[in-house]
Amino acid sequence: MSTTPLTRRSLLRAAGLLAGGPGAATLLTACGAAEPAAAGGGARSAKVQPRSPGTAGAIRDSVAEQFGLEAKHGLRLDRKAGGGPGAGQEQLLTGVLDIYAFGPLGATEVNTSGHDVVIVGPSLWNHGRWIVPADSPYQSIADLKGRKVGVQPPSSDTYRAAALASAVNGIRFDREFKLFTGQPIANLALYERGDLDAIIAIEPNATRLVGSGNRQLASVGELWQKGTGDSSPLFLNGTAVRRDWLAANRETAKAYVDFTLEAWRLIKQDPALIGKYHADYGVPAEEKKAIELLPGRLAPVYADVWDDTVFANLEKQIDLAIEVGVLKKRADKPVYEKL
Repeated sequence: MSTTPLTRRSLLRAAGLLAGGPGAATLLTACGAAEPAAAGGGARSAKVQPRSPGTAGAIRDSVAEQFGLEAKHGLRLDRKAGGGPGAGQEQLLTGVLDIYAFGPLGATEVNTSGHDVVIVGPSLWNHGRWIVPADSPYQSIADLKGRKVGVQPPSSDTYRAAALASAVNGIRFDREFKLFTGQPIANLALYERGDLDAIIAIEPNATRLVGSGNRQLASVGELWQKGTGDSSPLFLNGTAVRRDWLAANRETAKAYVDFTLEAWRLIKQDPALIGKYHADYGVPAEEKKAIELLPGRLAPVYADVWDDTVFANLEKQIDLAIEVGVLKKRADKPVYEKL
């Protein structure tokens, strides 16, 4: 794929194309509640969003149940709170949920709008994939200029990351492609009907598409690395909380982060768990090729590192997003913290 070197001029040239709405991530990892623990050493209760099959993070709760992780980390997750996927950001901000996933750009956007959200642990590396039909003539992202591409709404971290990864390669995202923005299932329907030339699909939909014969041109993470020279994985989102809630519930937040980290590490140690729980991803047993591909494609998605290398990635995303106009300014306080 031909790209333009990353320079201030090429970044600024991409600026106008990257206008996105306010927003944050879609992933259902959430938790929270009041401290201290229940009398007698009971588990800390935490409000979380209900399970949502068909997402990259959906496997976590099955792994947690298999290995008894809630009890191990002293948590009692209340999954009755909240609504469906896509509502989690607003529900975190309004206090319906205590913890939900945010990315660095989404967290910066809401914090510069008067909120105070902080990311306290990792959830997922970026898993957006550029997919085209098997017989598509297009061989690179640049080839798709002027073509119809499906992607999540501008308020999503998936959209923001795709826009930023395009910009650092000198491609103006929302002007050089004919974008169809919508929820993943809606875009998938358009794509499978032949109404789109390409789709930026997230997991597990991307693996299901590849399993049925579609081609993956590139991942958003690969484009980011190519355009920036950064060898680290591209951070998508992490466990986020309101800062006032964190002040009163720090131990609960830490237990939740540790709970998620252990689930991800267990999956990385034994990727066969991914195939075992393929139904959590919404992949039926008859899609044998997709199930075969899932472990290799999904295991690297789970972010089990929360250190200076990740923080540098977050800072670089924010800096470049301001440079190209995806964000107007930085938040007054860092949007991440190590507990």
